[in-house]
Amino acid sequence: MSQKDFARPVLDFVNPVPTVVHPSQTIEEALMTVREKDIHEKIVYFYVVDDDGKLVGIVPTRRLLLRSPKTLIKEVMDTKVICLLSTQSLKEALSVFETHHLLALPVVDEEQRFLGVVDVQLYLEESVDVVNSRRRSDIFQIIGFYLEEGKRVTTWRSYKTRMPWIFCNMFGGLACAIISKAFELVLMKVIILAMFIPLVLSLSESISMQSMTLSLQQLQKNSQNLGYLIRRALREWKTIILLAITCAATVGAISIFWGDGLLPALIIAMGIFISICITATIAAIVPLVLHVRQWDPKVAAGPIVLTCADVITTAIYLTLATWFLIP
Repeated sequence: MSQKDFARPVLDFVNPVPTVVHPSQTIEEALMTVREKDIHEKIVYFYVVDDDGKLVGIVPTRRLLLRSPKTLIKEVMDTKVICLLSTQSLKEALSVFETHHLLALPVVDEEQRFLGVVDVQLYLEESVDVVNSRRRSDIFQIIGFYLEEGKRVTTWRSYKTRMPWIFCNMFGGLACAIISKAFELVLMKVIILAMFIPLVLSLSESISMQSMTLSLQQLQKNSQNLGYLIRRALREWKTIILLAITCAATVGAISIFWGDGLLPALIIAMGIFISICITATIAAIVPLVLHVRQWDPKVAAGPIVLTCADVITTAIYLTLATWFLIP
């Protein structure tokens, strides 16, 4: 795709739609209307249009097949329709596809009159089976690649975007060094604590990055559905607890064999459990906060999460050790 293609209005890519129904029709009437048309392509959505030609809703094919034939279309249609204006550009259309992972998008004019649809396969060089979930994921990765290519960011601009967040990591490393210096006494007294610092930090960072990645994925798919995001965050927190317990128990048990006694092993286990719970929870929330602040979560989330994970983990780990091991 060229820069000119990205700038073209989406109206240039609109296809007519044979699956248009009326809100006052029953499902049986709507299906009979569609059967009378010579349709060869796959049917994914039915578009509901009123007497004025305005798009008022959308109905997935599956819903029509599973509901009673006597049910009215207006009773089963979704009125919150994600659509494109005919004046929007191809680049904007690709962004909507990538964000919402839809297989087709209706196009309307400024009066909300239905003009047709743009299909996701329009932007692919080969025909693919969009029903297959794995192939569907590949489609949106391709679209994301097209969008990145279309941006053509200069080297200097890319540097200015990314370098501040690298400084964020530098700050985190220096903060950890300062914290370690402040707790020098306990590190000198109980050498095993120093030996396990890299492992404790690695576990906290790894699980935090996993939580952040999942949060980014859910944000990309359902950025407008706050209730869904909250439910996913609660489910992720339960998983974090299980991961924290497993890591803490495993490393704590192994550390006993270093011969420094049970108490240091318990401190290591407690430090791992508490730090993972806190840092991974923060990691799941950071992309949402960045999204609200209108910063790019894909660029900024990683450095922020790693910095928080390192600083918080180091502080918790050495604070626990000082409380319990230094008289």
